[in-house]
Amino acid sequence: MKSFFPNIAERLKQKINVTPDFTTTVTGHGNIKEYLHKYKIQESPICSCKRGEQTVDHIIYDCKLFEEERDRLKAAVMWTDNWPVSKNNLIKNFNKDFIRSTNFINFDKL
Repeated sequence: MKSFFPNIAERLKQKINVTPDFTTTVTGHGNIKEYLHKYKIQESPICSCKRGEQTVDHIIYDCKLFEEERDRLKAAVMWTDNWPVSKNNLIKNFNKDFIRSTNFINFDKL
């Protein structure tokens, strides 16, 4: 979570509509295979896309199952920044776009 919010004072200034998918993405806790594997709930941490372990970074930056949403997020970022952008900058500078993209993640299908 610290990679998204390195400064708690800055976080408290932001208005964020917190959803379960947003919370899962930011904390890495929830229906993410790496997390579930750590607690022996999942047999393997490998993502359904078979391109690596299913981590928050994988979902945001690499997972082909999230490619369409990532393309939308990248398009928003590319107006003012380069991709990949840090997780802190996703929250700080592209908050609405990032939250919108997390709401399209179907963790049950990942």
